[in-house]
Amino acid sequence: MKGKLRFLRQLATTGLGLICSLLVLIATPALSAPAQASGAITLTASPLPFAATAGRVKAEAKAFEGKTQESIGKVTDNRGDRLAGKAKQAEAKVRNGMENVKDKAGMG
Repeated sequence: MKGKLRFLRQLATTGLGLICSLLVLIATPALSAPAQASGAITLTASPLPFAATAGRVKAEAKAFEGKTQESIGKVTDNRGDRLAGKAKQAEAKVRNGMENVKDKAGMG
């Protein structure tokens, strides 16, 4: 039974990582260098707002990942997963705080 739970936890964590990475890639297509070099995407404004949006998306993805990992830890009664999930949520709060500072400074 423990082996099945461990496998499911690893599968869920890996799947979440892939989903979060895809969300970031989808949300920031204008920042990819190959697309800009080929002329496929034409930017009419500065790419800085896209960078700020990418930072927020990454922070929210990290928060979602942390909440999910913490929930998995609660269900499986795994203290390590609960703590890792809380740590990811704290990292997301720091990232959001950095984005707030950038916004106030006019950098994004």
